Amino acid sequence: MLVRIDKILAANGLGSRKDIRRLLRKEDFRINGTRVTDAGTQLDPESDTLLYNGEKLYLRICCYLMLNKPAGVVTSTADPLHRTVMELLPSPFSAMKLFPIGRLDIDTEGLLIITDDGELTHRLTAPKSACIKSYYLETAAPFTEAEFNVAQTACSQGLALGKSFTCLPATFERTEAHNIKTEWAFLMHICEGKYHQVKKMIKALGNEVVYLKRISMGGVTLDRQLAAGSCRELTPDEVATLKKI
Repeated sequence: MLVRIDKILAANGLGSRKDIRRLLRKEDFRINGTRVTDAGTQLDPESDTLLYNGEKLYLRICCYLMLNKPAGVVTSTADPLHRTVMELLPSPFSAMKLFPIGRLDIDTEGLLIITDDGELTHRLTAPKSACIKSYYLETAAPFTEAEFNVAQTACSQGLALGKSFTCLPATFERTEAHNIKTEWAFLMHICEGKYHQVKKMIKALGNEVVYLKRISMGGVTLDRQLAAGSCRELTPDEVATLKKI
């Protein structure tokens, strides 16, 4: 696929398209060994070799990042009061026009996919996609065995949140506690993403979430080696997994 050199360089964080035009005149850019100064020059980022002052540039047609979101930052591209997840991104990603897929509450941690792929974002967030999102959570109080069985059944059948909304079927299960806040730990697997949904579901079950972390989305699992506040690019296999949805 052929793209303009100014467009793809700007998308890869080298500056605005105006900046790129200036760079092309002043610096040494070469496509397959030939010097390029025209911003309208086209190249195929998958087959052509682009050198910038003698160094090969790795060009992304689309960027896909996995961020381990910490508590205390908001899932937004801009916010007047709080630090945003976009401010956690290092160069060159911080200069790209990226956006998060979906949202995590300010106090919720874990997996957040950040990209510039609008088509994938729409697909994963569309209700009909049934993209499964899994959460590790700890509750303020334990569930007795009877209470847990009732909760499990209610979630699997579609838990009602008040009179206006009934959740799609979800899976609720016990898991080993990480002891972040309490010793009562569970996994919740949902295929929608309403505002505060997991917290509201647990409240409807007569308990309270005291710690919440998303651990997977669309078949992609949070990298355990990824520190809170850090990000990495998705592997080709992880991108392919998301695109199967």
